[in-house]
Amino acid sequence: MGFLDSLGVFGFNLVLICCTLPPYIVAKVGVLTSKLRPLRPSSSRTRAVLRTTCLCWRFVFAICCWVRVSAPDLRTFRSSMGSSKRPVVVIANHTSFLDTLLMVAMLPLSHIAKIKMFVSGHLLKIPCLRTIIRAAGHVVVPYKGGADASGFELDKELMAKRQLELQDHVKGGGVGGWFPEGRLNPGDVTVVGQFRAGGFNIATRVDCEVWCVAFVGNAICWPRKAGVGGRPARIGTRHFRLCESSWEFVSTANGGPGLADEQAACRFLANAAHDRVQKAVDELVSAGFAGQKAEVSDNQRPLLAGN
Repeated sequence: MGFLDSLGVFGFNLVLICCTLPPYIVAKVGVLTSKLRPLRPSSSRTRAVLRTTCLCWRFVFAICCWVRVSAPDLRTFRSSMGSSKRPVVVIANHTSFLDTLLMVAMLPLSHIAKIKMFVSGHLLKIPCLRTIIRAAGHVVVPYKGGADASGFELDKELMAKRQLELQDHVKGGGVGGWFPEGRLNPGDVTVVGQFRAGGFNIATRVDCEVWCVAFVGNAICWPRKAGVGGRPARIGTRHFRLCESSWEFVSTANGGPGLADEQAACRFLANAAHDRVQKAVDELVSAGFAGQKAEVSDNQRPLLAGN
């Protein structure tokens, strides 16, 4: 790692630590007071944690000018989410730990307090994040062998219970989010991994909007095997709505298998989302985002803008 990369990593992590302290403090207060009054998804303490985290992580990318983020669809993403009056799910390709930071920072403030995400158990080993995750009410994906498991084999029985928890949250008008590849892409990050169909049964059991996010360049800023990130990078993102109604999308009238066969409907949704995300990634690569160092240029700095 060269001098500029090292300087970028130092600066990024200094800013990230400073900007993570406020949501950590809010989360810690929420966890401590939960002994007197339990935390619930709709509680003011949970909403405060989610909103504070979103705003503070937006500042990370606003301050760290060497990590340039282009998000031409962000304004539409923030203003149109939930316009159908249905619950919402958001999925994205997974190439880096930075994906989580960006996903949270990019969500609209009008919906951030409703978000509940599937998160990897290894994040619970990071002290500040562990507290934020618990106070925010996110759902930990259970792998066999616990957080240290390397085979990525799910504990299916426990996962069914966790999935039902997220499904109930979405059914109640919340926002569900996850990375359907199920793990960080271990190969060519411009080739989106297979989307696990099982997670999409939320969208076959609850009629909801499905939004997709495509990332390119995150793995340059924060490589998969790196303990810390912040290398200079030019990141491209695309946001788009796959459908306003997941039930209509899989209906036979629209060329889908219908809801009668849930497994087929889940595979149909997973494959459709995968293909659209892959197309967006290909477009970003063609625009020059993959493998490029940060350049001093105009580009969009939209993370602090919008609602």
